[in-house]
Amino acid sequence: MMNRIFVGAALGLLGLAGASCSQMTSPSAPTPGGTANFAAELAFCVDQTNRYRASVGRAPLARSQALEEFATKAAEHDANARVAHQHFALTNGGGVSRAETEILWWKGVAAPDVVERGLAQMWRVGPSGEHYDIMSGAFTEIGCGIYESGGEITIAQDFR
Repeated sequence: MMNRIFVGAALGLLGLAGASCSQMTSPSAPTPGGTANFAAELAFCVDQTNRYRASVGRAPLARSQALEEFATKAAEHDANARVAHQHFALTNGGGVSRAETEILWWKGVAAPDVVERGLAQMWRVGPSGEHYDIMSGAFTEIGCGIYESGGEITIAQDFR
């Protein structure tokens, strides 16, 4: 049986995001509610993760449609449930994901900035942090999902 990594460390990132970024304003208007077309942001999420991985000698992750679909559902579910990683836990990774990170409930920040700043916060913690360990882990594929509602962005990254 494959070990599944369930990351409860989103609370640390949530604390950073909730305290520091929830009060930030964005120069651009938020996207329409729901899982709007975030094609550029999804690609950026994968590319940025791969840049971080390259900085420590890790191979790039391939973008997975199945993981992207799961991550999109996770972002929407967890944003609405207000519970980190609930969708992952309830579905046992949906049969596709072995690990997940989330950037939860950032308000007043445009999606590209949430991707950039959220991933930077997770990476900055370094090897002692669960997010870093997942982002630099022995995975081969990634899928990012973005959900926006009421000007609030949630992003999930799922890995296998």
